[in-house]
Amino acid sequence: MVEFSIEQLNKIMQNIGVQQFTYDTLKAAYDTDTKVADMIKDFTHDAVTLKTSEVDDLEPKKQKRKNTVASMAKKAVDLKGI
Repeated sequence: MVEFSIEQLNKIMQNIGVQQFTYDTLKAAYDTDTKVADMIKDFTHDAVTLKTSEVDDLEPKKQKRKNTVASMAKKAVDLKGI
């Protein structure tokens, strides 16, 4: 993901000779144009976070937390096999 401030984004837009965005115009474009929505992960009044991968909008997997000390202790005193 790449994050830009609104000012940085407007500078980029100005350098390539296209319309600059305000929050309201960006919100309208995001809400009406799926191509714009597909490029943006998140945006606020202050910053825009662009997607850099198809998986940027997926939630990270939560890893199960194992209590290894307790698990090892259980295994150490497991008398079922005796």
